[in-house]
Amino acid sequence: MPTQFARRATYLVLGALLIGGLQLGAGTVGAQGRGVAPHALSPGDHPEKLMVGNVARTFVLHVPTNNTAVHRPLLLIYHGAGGSSQSTENQTDFSQVADTTGEVVAYLQGVNNHWNEQVAGAPSTADDVGYTKAAITMIERLLPFDHKRIVAVGFSNGALMVEDLGCKLAGTLALIVPVEGELAAATSPTCKPSRPIRVYEIHGTADTVISYYGGKIAGHPVVVLSAPKSVARWAHLGHCAVTPKTSSVSSSVKLTTYSRCRNKVGVVLRTLIGGVHQWTNGIGEIVAGVLPPP
Repeated sequence: MPTQFARRATYLVLGALLIGGLQLGAGTVGAQGRGVAPHALSPGDHPEKLMVGNVARTFVLHVPTNNTAVHRPLLLIYHGAGGSSQSTENQTDFSQVADTTGEVVAYLQGVNNHWNEQVAGAPSTADDVGYTKAAITMIERLLPFDHKRIVAVGFSNGALMVEDLGCKLAGTLALIVPVEGELAAATSPTCKPSRPIRVYEIHGTADTVISYYGGKIAGHPVVVLSAPKSVARWAHLGHCAVTPKTSSVSSSVKLTTYSRCRNKVGVVLRTLIGGVHQWTNGIGEIVAGVLPPP
């Protein structure tokens, strides 16, 4: 009996310590997360805060209704210039699709609603690469996800941001999806990803802000490659076959696909005939359909 009482007392002490530790950890804001145990967040949107250096940053984390998916991806979403994490969620179907298929979605927020795409004339000087890494670290303390299936999706200024992330964080990211924004001409020669990375680039031929055919961005000093040349550069970096294959999804959608890439990655350009400068309709479903396998 004394042994049984001693064991019970030990359990009570350990329980008190555990509860106290969770109480102390909860609500702590920082790049390392809030100390919340995995699965603790309920389905829905959760505003999160963290510090990157001495800069306070935020993002909105969407926990899907289907919160038990195995090997689920983490989608990092980057808004366009002047946009926001909240406006991007409202404009896209990422959350609705995730509620069915189970992805964790993080709508990241640029400083002053812009991203630093790491080229001269970029609209921000913030450390957005560091912010991305810190956000991933924080999210992994809040929810489980498959670290081999981290995907960065960006529009416009956000697209140029994910192009740069493909160069710098290929060891972390499995796929980048730039929407209406190509690889910057100044970034292309120095882009040296640590490993081949999947690329699914989407661009409309009637985009008058960031042209499908490349050149200077409207109202912006940054020069970008054309969409075909941007994807060809990624195919070269991925050691893919030199000649791509073309196919048609519909009369207004054409795919240019580079295959036989190293590490079984793929590089694709989705050309939207007559497409303009906006988030692609059904972008959440499109991304869900090209996610890397578990």
